[in-house]
Amino acid sequence: MPTRKILHIDMNAFYASCHVAEEPERYAGRPIAVAGDPATRHGVVVTASYEARARGVKPPMPVQRALARCPDLVLVRPNFDLYRSYARRVFALVREFTPDVEIVSIDECFAEVTRAPGGDRPLELARRLQGRILDELRLPSSVGVAPNKFLAKMASDMNKPMGITELNAENMPLLLWPLPIEHMHGVGPSTARRLRRIGVQTIGDLAVQSLDVLGRVLGPRAAELKARANGVDPRPLETEPQPPKSVGHSITLAVDARSFDEVEGVVMDLCDRVTSRMRRYEVMGRVVAVSVRDRHMRTMRHQDTLPKHVRHASELFQAAKALFLRVWPSEPVRLLGVSVEGLVPLSGQGVQLSLWDTAAPGGLPRNEKLERLERVMDEVRAKFGPSALRLARSLSGHKDDVHGRGTSLERLDDEEDAK
Repeated sequence: MPTRKILHIDMNAFYASCHVAEEPERYAGRPIAVAGDPATRHGVVVTASYEARARGVKPPMPVQRALARCPDLVLVRPNFDLYRSYARRVFALVREFTPDVEIVSIDECFAEVTRAPGGDRPLELARRLQGRILDELRLPSSVGVAPNKFLAKMASDMNKPMGITELNAENMPLLLWPLPIEHMHGVGPSTARRLRRIGVQTIGDLAVQSLDVLGRVLGPRAAELKARANGVDPRPLETEPQPPKSVGHSITLAVDARSFDEVEGVVMDLCDRVTSRMRRYEVMGRVVAVSVRDRHMRTMRHQDTLPKHVRHASELFQAAKALFLRVWPSEPVRLLGVSVEGLVPLSGQGVQLSLWDTAAPGGLPRNEKLERLERVMDEVRAKFGPSALRLARSLSGHKDDVHGRGTSLERLDDEEDAK
């Protein structure tokens, strides 16, 4: 078997770059930031051009702070139709080089070129691909070249913007191992803190640490993370669309909230959006999670496993409300999020009915009535827009929300999905 040749294509400052590509006379060379409504005090920077980043503007910085650092910052409202359009064109171009493409999110993908024409010279292939994306779409990108997905992902992050980096067993000790452990893909802040407590400061430290020691800190993930730190990752490319593992939505409030009562309608709206996408994917889940960010930008996340799967907005709202009431912080809240995780397909799953799900004589069970009603709502929204129908309860509370953000990234046709 030949050594695998994997490319990871990562679009640079993708949202901002799309606006520059679409209107270069307006935005090229200027510090721009894609953000929520700049007229409200809690607009948040979603992404920023490299000109803006050089001036200290970074997501998820509040707009006011970004303008303080860069007074001539150009603020642009998000345009997800534009981003999806460019993403499709990028992935279509990548598929001209190889059919083996795994779309990771709206702005990144893996491409296996092992058997593709020119695959024996992957660096040259990466340069050609990067050049065509820039020439034909006017979009900058970084490309990682490696024998597996993990190293390719790490490589594409090493030289931005417009970089090409090859990472392999030979140069891994020089390029990969000195990096701080927080820079390792798959290691979040919590895991990094636990690793630092046992003396693992760099990726190289993780590569040589005893598996027994790591197991006591990381549990079942220890072997996988140690293998990846040593450059081992046998995962194949998933070239077919995979069902999402979680679906969520978060929103930044125009005005900080001090109690759940103030945002009950917002939470209902979040639950409605989440369950609408769950219906689109035909999934349900038992793990409900909520996120709260206070005015000091501290984010707290809590989850609960329910006795039965949820798939309707009313069910999700009751579970989310209970969680929010349990964990509501003492500080005013600026962001709320709701998600459902551990998703399973509806088909082939037994759905547990409650005592109240029985039908009246000649009528439908309550669950089936809800299912039909919600699917009709989905059809209306698909035709007339997501705000054409809203649940009555969602009309109370903070209506002027600055920026909503979906978190199921697997499908490009999701209206609010974003990275």
